[in-house]
Amino acid sequence: MFTLAFWKATAERVVASIAGGALGAIGADSFGVIQADWQGIASVALGAGVVSLLKALAFGGKDGNPSATNAETVKP
Repeated sequence: MFTLAFWKATAERVVASIAGGALGAIGADSFGVIQADWQGIASVALGAGVVSLLKALAFGGKDGNPSATNAETVKP
């Protein structure tokens, strides 16, 4: 968990989760499922990023890999 490779992989996951959360909220807003302004979209996106970071930290103790199933191998 204290390697640069771990933090690079974690940062990639967090950014992807933030983007996915924003796109999901924008998509839900455009279909009328929810009504979200930019503050609401940012809130959902950042919440997804926090969850992603916490998941990586929870699983990061195992081989320095942020993956829960070790499907991804991180080179040190």
